[in-house]
Parts: sequence; C-alpha cells; structure tokens
Amino acid sequence: MNTVLEDLRGIILRTLPTISKDTQQALMDNLLNSGLESTQDLKYVTQEDITDLLPAIQLRKLLEAFKKETEVVTLDLEILPSPIPAVSTPLVLPCSSPSSVPSVSNQGSSSSEDCGPSFQIKKTWPETFQIPWTTMPVDVRSAMADGKRPSPAARRQMVRVLADEMRKYELNPKRSQCVTVCQNIIRQYPQSFADLRDNGQVLGNGYTSLLIQLKNRIENLNRTTSFRQHRSSGDGLKRGPTDTYGCTRFQPDLPPEETDETVEQKRQRLDEIYHREGVNGVERVEVKQLMETTFCIQRRQINALPAPAITDLRGQWPYLFTQKGLYAHFELLTDINILRALELSMEECGRIIAEFFSNKPSNADVRAVLSLRSDLELFFFVIQLLMAHFSETQEGLILFANASSTAADVERTLALPATPRLILLGEKPGICIQQWMISFEGQIICAGIQPSFLSGLAAVFAIFYTFNVEYQAEAACTLEFIQRRFIGINPEKGTKGGRDVSKRTGKVPQKKKTVNTRVASLLKKLMDFE
Repeated sequence: MNTVLEDLRGIILRTLPTISKDTQQALMDNLLNSGLESTQDLKYVTQEDITDLLPAIQLRKLLEAFKKETEVVTLDLEILPSPIPAVSTPLVLPCSSPSSVPSVSNQGSSSSEDCGPSFQIKKTWPETFQIPWTTMPVDVRSAMADGKRPSPAARRQMVRVLADEMRKYELNPKRSQCVTVCQNIIRQYPQSFADLRDNGQVLGNGYTSLLIQLKNRIENLNRTTSFRQHRSSGDGLKRGPTDTYGCTRFQPDLPPEETDETVEQKRQRLDEIYHREGVNGVERVEVKQLMETTFCIQRRQINALPAPAITDLRGQWPYLFTQKGLYAHFELLTDINILRALELSMEECGRIIAEFFSNKPSNADVRAVLSLRSDLELFFFVIQLLMAHFSETQEGLILFANASSTAADVERTLALPATPRLILLGEKPGICIQQWMISFEGQIICAGIQPSFLSGLAAVFAIFYTFNVEYQAEAACTLEFIQRRFIGINPEKGTKGGRDVSKRTGKVPQKKKTVNTRVASLLKKLMDFE
C-alpha cells in the first residue's frame, strides 16, 4: 500500500504541482476509501468520485493524467496477404503452431485471425525503472512527503542508492539513460528535487544538477573498480578520441536545408552585423541563430590541419570570441551548459572540498591557501586549493592585472604565454574581481561581461574544447579535475593533459596515461570523505 500511496502522490504532484498538502491528502484518502488498490485502478475513477475536492479544470487535468497512467501503447497492424505463388507451400507464421498453419490458398482470409492485431511496444529499462524509494534515507522520504528539499547530505546518499540500483541493469548507464531516470524523479517530486529559482519556478529542464550528481557517482564507482568500457558506435567502429572526450558534435554535417554557399552567406551576414554593431551584436537573436546554423563550418575550420591561427579564426568568427559565443559553442559541441554545470557543482561540493582540505591539508601550499580563506571568494578559494594540492603554480592558469587595464595594457605589461590563461582584473583579485579577460597564443581574445571568477573560469575552460587544445602541464591536473568533477566529462580512456617528462627517465613517455592518477586519487578520497 505504501507503494500505491507514493505512486498516487507522484501522479497528483506531477499534474497539479501547486496543489495544497491538505487537498492532496484528501484526494488520496478519498480514492483509497473508494477501494483503490493499485495505480491500474485509476482508470475506473470518475468525475463524481472527486468532484467536491477540485475546481473543474484541475479535475479534468487529473482525470486525464489518471487515464494516461493506465494506458498501454499498442500498434494495430493489418497483415496483408502476399501474392499467391504458383506452388502452394505451407507458410509458418510466428504466432501459429505448425499444426494450425493453413494452406496458402486460404492464408489471406485467416492470417488476421491467427495473429492478434495488437503488439505491445517493449520499453527500455530506464523507462520501466522503479526508483527504490523504500531504501532511501529517512530524511529523503520525509522531505518528499512534506514537499520539501532534502539536505545535501541526504541527497548525496539518495544518489548513491540510485546509482547502485541502476548499475544492476547496466554497469555504465549512458547519459540518455540517466536523463530518463532523472526526468521521472523530477516529475514525481518537483518540489524536492527539481532545480528551482528563488521564486519557485523550475530552472531549465529541472534535472541538470541531479543528472550531474548521478553521472559523477556512476563514473566514480566505475573508476574505483576494474571495470572499463569503451563505447562503440552503432556500426561497430570505435569512436574517435573526440567522442571519448564528450564532444557530441565534433564535426557535424551541414544542416539538411543548407549548402556550403548558403552557410557562407550566413557567415558574411554575421560579419556585416559585427562591423555595424561590434561586439554588442552578440545579444541579437539573429546572431544566435546564425552562429548555430554556421556551427558546422566553424568546426570544419577549427579542425583543419594544420590548425589555423587564432588571429585568422577571430577574423572569420568575431562573435565566437565573446563570453556568450564561447558558452554557446561549447554547449553545441558537448551538450553541456558549462556555466550552469560549474555553478551547480560548486554549490554542491565547493564547501565539501574546502572542508576536506581543512581536515587533511596535503602539503604546505595547501596550508598557505587555507590561511587566506576568510579573504577569498569560495569558488576562487577552491581552485586555489586544488592547484596547491597538485603542486601547480597559480600562474599556470590565472594571471592578475590592474583593474583599469585595457587589453592593450595587459598584452604590453604581462608576458602572455601561448596556452590559455584567465586574467583577473581588480584591486584585490580573488576578493573583488571587476573584470576578466582570456589570453591565448600570446594575445587577449575575449573580455568578460560578468565580473565573477566562475564566469571567467567557464569561458577559459571552454577554450580547450572549442579549439582542440591540450591542457598545459602547469595546470593539467586542476583542469582535468574541473573537467571530471565539475563539468561531468568523464572519459575512461585518454586525457587532455599534455605528456609530461618522466621524473625517472627524464624523457617524454610514448603513451599517455588513461586517467591522471593524481586526479583519480583525489576524486576517490573526496568520494570517501563525502
């Protein structure tokens, strides 16, 4: 009966999310008192059964939901007779036994009787997956019952239980399979698990943060066992390394309605807008649409060998070198909203990472960063801790400049390396950031519009994927940790970090490590700490 109650509550909340708790309870009591024993009985509920409890429109919505909940999807297939061959040969149909097979001469009239007209569509396991609510922590079940949000600790425990249950069906569920499960959870208990704004509205698709947590948990479990899986494409050929690194559209084809000529015309249209409106044109809806349509040719030019100079690409695609352009390109490339992923991950585990290092400082550099904790923004503080733990210098990823510096000033006063750097402008960088810039190939290529460290970190990280750049050795561990823990790109094979010189032999190894061992070790320790 508890399962029936949970299912019934989920259906009501999905259909009428704003319903009061008293009305919800009255509905369930009324239905149970009427003899409801399972969700399949919902098809027998009529308007008269609950007419006094809901307004007319809400009543119709709920009855429609009850109807859909008990529907079985079927296909009505008419089996047409085949032309009668010259030689009469018995034909065995899948639904007939050999003894009951009619001769070909009367097959046309009897085949529809032998074979049932309806065939149920077999659903995939994520669609039929039952959330193990009964084994969830008490705090989670209590929050669900009250329509409240569970504590972060209880939610993490829920994700652990969920991941363990899903791995009984498949050791390494695909992202799409995880999405299906997360969607079902959000539909049942939006108040408890959906991503919500301060005003209670659902943020985006509602399941992004839960999906990131779930995928990270599954990847961590797989990493700590001997299990390794390299997915193959449908035709049996192994995917390339770009797919392994989460690029779902590394080199897409032209849109069906476009040709090389029409796409080039759209690029020229972007050029016209830029020369007329400058960088502010990136806010136009037309620019967003044109950048999406021309994404295929952007990738073609970026992926060309030898790789084109950044200066040349900026001349061709000026709007790509904006904060909004980098975010959008990264999302088209990986299906990940990078800024949102970073925000959610930092909110979820930023303080946990800080607490972990506070309890177990791994070296003197970490202790030095901890001494500055009260002065630093949390997100900046976490990245500083990670770099200190991996013995990577801050200059390997982040540079600082005066708050009033222009791009020309920065290029003139700082020795900008060829690899990407995030440049923070402010009187007290890390405490009060007034602006940020990104340098690449020794020049400033982008200036941010949001004066926050996290928005700059998202943009500089997008550079590595957008332009096929390996992580520089000076910050490779920190960047791979960001990739795996915060962004959720968790390949089992390969690394974007460059090959380091071996401390033992003094030579560059011929083969890259599958996963950075120091990153994997920290991920495991954090998982145990949580």
